[in-house]
Amino acid sequence: MSIKLKKDKYFRERGGSAKIIDVSCSNCGKRILVYQKDGPGWLKRCYLNRILSSSIPLSSSTENLVCSCGQILGSLSKHKDGRQAFFLIRSKFKRLNNKR
Repeated sequence: MSIKLKKDKYFRERGGSAKIIDVSCSNCGKRILVYQKDGPGWLKRCYLNRILSSSIPLSSSTENLVCSCGQILGSLSKHKDGRQAFFLIRSKFKRLNNKR
C-alpha cells in the first residue's frame, strides 16, 4: 500500500517535513490510526484531514476517539485555525513511526 503525503498550506507552514505515524491503544495495543504528522514535536492532536486510515469509523460528529477495548484516547474539538482535531490524552496511546 502506497501512502501519499498531503502537501497543502499546513504542510508548508510546518517546514515541509512530515512523518507517517501509527497511533495505537496503550491498553490493548491495537492500531487505531495511520496519521500524517507535519513538523517536529509531540503528538498532541490528530487533525481529521491528516488521518490517512483508521480501524474505527470516524466522522466530524464523533465526540471521542475510543478503542474497541473501551479506552478513550482523545476528544474531538475545534483547533484555533478552524480545523477539527482529536486532542489526545498523553498516557492513553502509543505512537510508532511508520516504516512504509
